[in-house]
Amino acid sequence: MTPSEAIRATRSYIDHHWEETFRISREDTADELALPFPHTVPSTDPTMWLFFYWDTYFTNLGLIRQGRVTQARNNAENVLHLIETIGFVPNISVRIALNRSQIPVAAVLFDELHRLAPDRAWLERIYAAITREYAFWTALRESPNGLAANNTHADPKTLADFYHVIKHRLRDIPESPVERLVYLKHKMAECEVWDFNPRFDQRCADFNAVDTNSVLFQVETIAAGWARELGRGGEAAIWQERARRRRELIDRYLWDEARGFYFDYDWTRQSRSTVVSAAPYFALWTGACSAAQAAALVRNLSLVERAHGLITCAEGSNASENTYQWDAPNAWPPLQAAAIIGLQRYGYHVDAKRLAEKYILTCARNLEATGQLWEKYNALTGGIDVADEYKMPPMMGWTAGTFLLAAEVLER
Repeated sequence: MTPSEAIRATRSYIDHHWEETFRISREDTADELALPFPHTVPSTDPTMWLFFYWDTYFTNLGLIRQGRVTQARNNAENVLHLIETIGFVPNISVRIALNRSQIPVAAVLFDELHRLAPDRAWLERIYAAITREYAFWTALRESPNGLAANNTHADPKTLADFYHVIKHRLRDIPESPVERLVYLKHKMAECEVWDFNPRFDQRCADFNAVDTNSVLFQVETIAAGWARELGRGGEAAIWQERARRRRELIDRYLWDEARGFYFDYDWTRQSRSTVVSAAPYFALWTGACSAAQAAALVRNLSLVERAHGLITCAEGSNASENTYQWDAPNAWPPLQAAAIIGLQRYGYHVDAKRLAEKYILTCARNLEATGQLWEKYNALTGGIDVADEYKMPPMMGWTAGTFLLAAEVLER
């Protein structure tokens, strides 16, 4: 199958099936939060029939490219509603997730739509909302060194109840009530960055994550641009200083000059993680890199690039008893998208096209074999023989969104 054939067949499948994942949830229930506009869900699988925060940005990449701008705007309005009503965006639109957020992609999600159709009244709203969401991250998620650390603000009972939600996915949950509660806190914190993964030595709240802080740098730079557009030069200068300071801290704590790569930082033990992951390519996406750092990341793509895409974490990263789906050998759509956008941003178009083609062909081969797109793929084999914590669902959402982004890159 050629890339052109793969794009044509998969684009047709997306065209015919994406509306199956559009949902209306305007009424509060005992479990779910009401959302004012129709929203997208990642999959028709009942376990995924919810509104997920960072999934929505990557879904919107495809909706916009497919001409479904109204639905992309609906998704953004739902994100905006959540910030305006509760002050942040939960990682899922359910009540049990009101104690955690996710990598804060609202600013870039809003910005892409604003650039398509500038509207000063809407810009005033999104600027106020991002200011509010940013306050959440600085007030509740900032570590003593000034960088963000993913965490949770769950009370002890909610933390204890989290055990029943995740016990089937993990093998090493402690028996001791004290140790268990600490463990559950860190596992809930992991839900704010990817989901369960080997990056943080099971102590996620003790780490400054590369991707989270890179996206917060992006929030600061976007907010500075909005403030200038609104004629608020003083506020723009404050945002610019915040971005400058965060970039300085990212360089100080997360960048390893000798290895030419970013690593998560354990602020409690004052040492960098040794886990190699695809998270550093979020710094490319968001513009947090210097030109020299970007060049080093491109030279080091081989640390995580495999035959069929970017692997989530390098093989051998997991020192626990658990099987993590955010680990080798899996290739997740948002990681491919962030790297492709980032490579383009810094002018590495050949590398961006190579990753785009790998993703396109992987999606198309598995669509031809199974009749569906999937949540993730195996970066080594190119199949759906993945590491799972639960039965992998078929997927539209960010799988379709990343595919349509990759198709655009390859067709240029």
